[in-house]
Amino acid sequence: MLWVIGINHKVEVDIRQKFSLTKTKLQEKLISFKKIADEVIILSTCNRTEIYFFSEEYVDIEKIFTELDWDKRYMHLFYIYKDKDCIKHLFEVVCGFDSLLIGEEQIVAQVKEAKEIAKQVGGKNPVVERLFEVALKCSKEFRTKSRLNEHPITIASVVGKVLKESNIRKIAIIGLGNIGFLFCNYFKNSDVDKVFLIGRKNERIDQFVRLYPEKFVYSDKKDTISEVQCLICSTSAPHAVVHKDDIPERKNLLIFDLAVPRDVDVEVYKLPNVKVIDIDQVHKMDAISREIRISKMQENYNIIEKYIDEFIEWLEFRQYRNLIMEMKRHAEQLCKAQVKYIKNVNSREREEVERLLIRMANLYIDRAIEVLREAHKEGSGEICSNLIERIFLK
Repeated sequence: MLWVIGINHKVEVDIRQKFSLTKTKLQEKLISFKKIADEVIILSTCNRTEIYFFSEEYVDIEKIFTELDWDKRYMHLFYIYKDKDCIKHLFEVVCGFDSLLIGEEQIVAQVKEAKEIAKQVGGKNPVVERLFEVALKCSKEFRTKSRLNEHPITIASVVGKVLKESNIRKIAIIGLGNIGFLFCNYFKNSDVDKVFLIGRKNERIDQFVRLYPEKFVYSDKKDTISEVQCLICSTSAPHAVVHKDDIPERKNLLIFDLAVPRDVDVEVYKLPNVKVIDIDQVHKMDAISREIRISKMQENYNIIEKYIDEFIEWLEFRQYRNLIMEMKRHAEQLCKAQVKYIKNVNSREREEVERLLIRMANLYIDRAIEVLREAHKEGSGEICSNLIERIFLK
């Protein structure tokens, strides 16, 4: 059975950040979760922490919290979906339905990254990986046919609107990861005068510094804060990186704290001349094209339903995988046995004949698999599988 347990933007950020995972922590939790289920992928973003896993047995939520060393007082805030509901949930997430910024595209890259990290750390996840692959394929078709690019929405565009209305010309970006890159890409064509970059240098950000040296510049945090009008914070640090002592006395400053856990210390929120807007508040600012996007997305929901049905069909058909593997193994043994009776040929010719026989056998097996698939759709898969087993294996 496929499962997902998660917490998302419907729970306030102060609680959500307790379960947010940095890349290192995420890798640790993946390893820990392997004690519970053979297959697992964890999706952790500023809006959600979700664990997708495949297990034939029911897994109690309390056992999960114990293994991951999570505070059990918050168990009631987590949702659990299985099988079709799990599949539907992921497809809606990656297509932008389950985001505060409805239709936002950043989730696509985050889903891809979650899949790759799980592959690097946890090894094979055949069912859950395929689920993520199909979800991404679904998202691509859904977004194209919904034409969401005509009404784009990102965190950067929402923040950019606020900056323009406030006539803010000098900003600093603290944290040069994916969100930092998103803002750099947005600001390259905006009318801000200067963008100070605070954090570890990387190749993607370096491109902006080289191409727009008059606008983008690497800088030191302490000196920069005294000069800019706005800070945009989006690091992956597990602790606050902006403190009360970093901000000059009576400094007027707008701060966007987009990180989970928070980048800005709680004492900064109390400063009289400083306004801090967190990730949840940013998402609530999206009202311009929200209704248009929702309408377009609902019109094309049948695409999601199509992919859900296709994946469920694939998942159900996996019950025959042992039969199929045994058929191919048996066919290969028979072919190799028959080649031994061929005389007056050298080893190279014998290998060629063997490959040809195996190829022909697999053609017939593939046809048998297609017949089995058709029978399964019609509800007679068990009868067909028994017949195929009698023909090919007995």
